Amino acid sequence: MRVTRRIALIAVDAQWRDPNGTFFSFSYGIEALRAAIVSAPDLADVEVKIIDLRSDDPDAYFEELADFRPTLVGLSTYIWSLDVFAGLTERLRRHDPRVVIVAGGPAARRNVFDLPPHHALRDRLDAIVPGEGEAVIRELVRHHLEPDWRTRVVGLELPQRGLWRSSGEAERPDIGAFPSPYQLDLAPKGKSGYVETFRGCPIHCAFCQWGDQKSDRVHSAEYLARHLEGLRRAEVPNVFFLDAAFNLSPRAFRSLAAAEAEVGVLKDMVVHGHLYPTFLQDHHLDFFDHCGQIQASVGIQSFDPEVLQRLGRPFDIDRFQRVLRRMRGRVDVDIELIYGLPGDNPASFWRTLETSLELGHSVKIFRCLVLPDALLERAEALSIDYDPRTFEMIACEGWPADVFAAEWRKVTELAASFDRPILNEDWVGFVVRPHESGVEERARDSRTIHEAEAPLATAAIERLRGAIADAAAGWSLRGVRGRGDLLLFELAAPREEVVLEVVPRVAGARFFAERDGLAYSHRGSLSRESAPGLRRVIEVVHGDALGALG
Repeated sequence: MRVTRRIALIAVDAQWRDPNGTFFSFSYGIEALRAAIVSAPDLADVEVKIIDLRSDDPDAYFEELADFRPTLVGLSTYIWSLDVFAGLTERLRRHDPRVVIVAGGPAARRNVFDLPPHHALRDRLDAIVPGEGEAVIRELVRHHLEPDWRTRVVGLELPQRGLWRSSGEAERPDIGAFPSPYQLDLAPKGKSGYVETFRGCPIHCAFCQWGDQKSDRVHSAEYLARHLEGLRRAEVPNVFFLDAAFNLSPRAFRSLAAAEAEVGVLKDMVVHGHLYPTFLQDHHLDFFDHCGQIQASVGIQSFDPEVLQRLGRPFDIDRFQRVLRRMRGRVDVDIELIYGLPGDNPASFWRTLETSLELGHSVKIFRCLVLPDALLERAEALSIDYDPRTFEMIACEGWPADVFAAEWRKVTELAASFDRPILNEDWVGFVVRPHESGVEERARDSRTIHEAEAPLATAAIERLRGAIADAAAGWSLRGVRGRGDLLLFELAAPREEVVLEVVPRVAGARFFAERDGLAYSHRGSLSRESAPGLRRVIEVVHGDALGALG
């Protein structure tokens, strides 16, 4: 009698903080694997169950899985899911030793499972899939109940008593041969949407998990049009592009533009994705003008040319600043930095952050992770010390361990002083909203953020935010910066944005207001109607300013 093939695909949804409540995530990767299975005509009788939870409790996954009695379990493996899957596989092996367990995803690598904290998980796996999964999962579903499946399915790495052998190298699949979850109406409704226009990356940075993947496979306009129509049926509130960047594949971008011209779904969407500024052209900006709203992340990582060159990232800083001026008013730019890159150092990092505050609408700072297909392969050469369970950097060239930890605390304190901060253990983000009238002044100012960390305690800043909102007729506090004898309050009103500067009064210097020997001035235009509100702000902040500068 033929045994029913029951396939469980399991993911641990990343628990990102989203203060705006607009990001509704799910694991697109396992939905793509399900689409690959159900779209194969010879697999029509297969039962597929997806378990995608925002939980780190192995028991929660086991409870979802036990009654299904799977014959094959596929684990979508990221660094944050390794411990969960260790607990889950222990329970699975006790429950049914016959079940085939296979791990795929970005953390499914030999050098990850060979780390001592992950030996237990390795020893419970039947195989890992270190490459792309769509074609391999079909073959696993077809053959996993056969005694010789390990030799029939290529593209696997097979752990055997601490050693590994390969079942053979799989060919790179034609990505257009596998329908997307949106084309098949499998993706959940009302969640954030995802789009892939090409696969891989033409730039091979040492710190990036794209590794050496080529970027020569592109989805056609017809494929993307069917995908965009599926996004509309799924009623997605916003769209995230999974590509390395919008503009790193000219062919893919042409396909996207043609598909959107036919379907017209992005014109009403908030669209998130990455940009590589060196390659930005007018037709990219014209396309972005068509979208409802573009939120573009630019992965600068560092403005230090020597650091970037050593890590294999080509970047023309002068060109970037010229391109950014063209983007102003058309695209909101979110600058992304990596804290603790090998070969960088605190002084260089803080210079990079200062430049980012002048250029970006918002900033995200990620603690450097020692990822597979990236720095994990280069750890010894770059003197990297890291936590093998979390893959967080502890120390490396330019960053002694005590300095690395202390400077990160300062980064978190700085982030907390800005508008809408997002404070996680491994990354922080905040809104800058640069004031155009003050950019040149601040660029000429030799003071750096590194010299200016945390002029007020986080609790004091939050208290001032509430007090200003209550007392100052529409004014709000976006951030506080300063150092030594300088304090800057970044403020916004419904139609104006100014920086309130506080310094000890100097004879003969001009100022907007004076209290107890402190002079208050403002950068940015201020209407006559808004001046009384700014004076009320001064009354609110004066006690804290006097304590900081007095």
